Amino acid sequence: MRRGKQLLSMEGIVGVMKRYTNGVLACLDDDGYPYAVPLSYIYFNGIIYFHSAKVGHKIDAITEKQKVNPFH
Repeated sequence: MRRGKQLLSMEGIVGVMKRYTNGVLACLDDDGYPYAVPLSYIYFNGIIYFHSAKVGHKIDAITEKQKVNPFH
C-alpha cells in the first residue's frame, strides 16, 4: 500500500465490517476484466455472508478464480 498511515489494522477492518451492511464486491470476470457489484452483507463470526442467486455472473466471477474460496 502506498500510504502506510492509511492502512487499517485487522481490528479496524473488523470494526468497519461490523459497522456497515453494504459494500462493493470486486473481482475479475471470465475474460479477465474487472467486475464490481454493490451488495448487502452481514459479517458474523469472521465470515462475510451476502445475498445472491445460486447461479449468475457474480457467482461465476467468484468461483472461477483460484484465490477466492467462497465456501471455506
